[in-house]
Amino acid sequence: MNERLTQEKAWKHSFDQWIFGLFGTFVVLMVFVGLFSGALTWGVLYIACTLIPLNILYVKRYRMRLGFQPELKGLYRRQLVRDGMNSIAFFLALNHQLLFTSNVAYVCVTVFIGGAILWTWDVEARTKRQDMNLDGGHGQWTKT
Repeated sequence: MNERLTQEKAWKHSFDQWIFGLFGTFVVLMVFVGLFSGALTWGVLYIACTLIPLNILYVKRYRMRLGFQPELKGLYRRQLVRDGMNSIAFFLALNHQLLFTSNVAYVCVTVFIGGAILWTWDVEARTKRQDMNLDGGHGQWTKT
């Protein structure tokens, strides 16, 4: 169990570093590029390109957890899909005004984002509950 906690903490640390670098680069580089070029499409391209490594980190976490508890494969797969849907929802939330011009598309994007949030809460609660049951109820589950 200690090995699992160590790997979960290492993954969380690399995830935090990546997110910090993402927003730091955005503030330092992309804001100035957008101001000087006058085009916000660079920001859309930047966000799209940064979500690829983020999803690679999610796949690494899936494989790590699967190695420790293969009996939760279905649950971890749902969590991986949920993380991918959240990435898409994040991209659409930041760029919906540039990508969609109609009110119908705006409402659909809003519903999609709301559904992704609700699904996240449900999968997170299920993962915690089943993970702790398999752990014997020792309460050593760490939220990532």
